[in-house]
Amino acid sequence: MNNATLLLVATLTLCGNAVFAQLVAVGSATRADPIRAVEVADIEGLRAAASRNEAWAQYDLGVALSCGRGVVRNRAEAALWFGRAAEQGHAQAQSVLGWMYMTGSGVRRDDARALRWLRSAAEQGNTVAQNNLGIVYVQGRGVPVDRVQAEKWFRKAADQGAADAVRNLDILLKGEGRQLRPSTEPPIYPG
Repeated sequence: MNNATLLLVATLTLCGNAVFAQLVAVGSATRADPIRAVEVADIEGLRAAASRNEAWAQYDLGVALSCGRGVVRNRAEAALWFGRAAEQGHAQAQSVLGWMYMTGSGVRRDDARALRWLRSAAEQGNTVAQNNLGIVYVQGRGVPVDRVQAEKWFRKAADQGAADAVRNLDILLKGEGRQLRPSTEPPIYPG
């Protein structure tokens, strides 16, 4: 991949994918126009669908709130919407919510809740959650330190091509003291 392609992929990953999904869900985007400003009508449509208990809309509304796309950024409210979707089994919402509890982003840090949501998403094959669950086991956050479990989860994610997990597995297996790198769902970056 050349540098321009890498830059495009990174840009789309930061919030574009979630915004595209949210726009398509409310019928206001096409594949030729995946990224544009989120309109008030888009957010109103998401809120209406989320209020009808539609997990995809709850997740997408959480993304909009956590990124500040079309609304004032509000990670605490985002966590509430992610929580509603997570309760319905939405793997990405579970992963994001687990990461939020793991890092204290928008919520009070809570290792037990982080473990619950990360495990649930990881068991559904979510590579971000698998990588982060590996970190939980390496660091002993809410569980005893367990390098075997950490390796298991890093390997599951690495086998699916998750770059952070490949790096973390390498660090774990080499016994290096470098910092492990948690993963986040594309739209949920610190800042």
